[in-house]
Amino acid sequence: MTEIVQRIVDALSVGSTYALLALGLTLVYSVMNLVNFAYGMLLVWAAYAVYVLGDHGVPFALVVPITILFVTVLSVAMGRFAYRPFIGANPITLLITSFGVLLVIQYVAILLFSEGPRVLPLPGFFKDVVHVGGVSVPVVEIVTIGSGIVVVALFWLLMNRTALGAQIRAAAELPDVARLMGVKPDRILMIVFAISGAIAGVVGLLWFAKTGAVTPRSDLDPTLKAFIAIVLGGLGSVYGAVIGGLALGALETIMSVALPDGALSYLPAIVFALVIAILILRPTGLTGRGAAAEAAR
Repeated sequence: MTEIVQRIVDALSVGSTYALLALGLTLVYSVMNLVNFAYGMLLVWAAYAVYVLGDHGVPFALVVPITILFVTVLSVAMGRFAYRPFIGANPITLLITSFGVLLVIQYVAILLFSEGPRVLPLPGFFKDVVHVGGVSVPVVEIVTIGSGIVVVALFWLLMNRTALGAQIRAAAELPDVARLMGVKPDRILMIVFAISGAIAGVVGLLWFAKTGAVTPRSDLDPTLKAFIAIVLGGLGSVYGAVIGGLALGALETIMSVALPDGALSYLPAIVFALVIAILILRPTGLTGRGAAAEAAR
């Protein structure tokens, strides 16, 4: 029983991170039909913000809000200057723009910090482990699960209990009708990039708190995991993104236990194969609410 509880906690920790990753990525997609492949670099810049602030002696209690604010502003700037001019453009144009933004901000990071890893000055409590009835839970996992619950709850309240959330949903599901009702696409797009950036700031702190170090090319893994999660949950569904992230985390945790030691190096490939198998059975994702289904609501 203890072993089962331990694996559930591990799966929730990994799945919470993936769910938040997917949530930030799919929110922009739902409004602009843009898969923002530069999203992972927002996490990287969050880690560099922690590195710079910590190196200058800023208390960690201030590092967290400053980092989230910095990444939010960076995300809004990305949306304003790189993506806003291409509202309504065809998917290929948006895809090329996305990769262009990725390369620009990645090479800026290389220019400023070089290719080598930078170790993040994190508080010592992140390395602590809490023991409860035979279950060992690292503090970083507790923080990750708690942050995931808080962010998803706040996001749900925003989307379902505020006028702004109604406008975002209208812009995503029925953009033409939303315009007729006075909803301004440019304004909504900037708000969406701000929300996405704030989530990226939180996830960047959590992701690199686990790895402990960052390089300018650390964006690939989180971006890939986020993309898999949103496809698994249902491309274009913000709630499917959360389900897809949790499912991906559970799948990775189960496979890491089930596979023999000699096969662990093939874990990513095996998880990919299982995700493909799931999508063959359910092409619209686990929730059955892909972009088309969302638009039809």
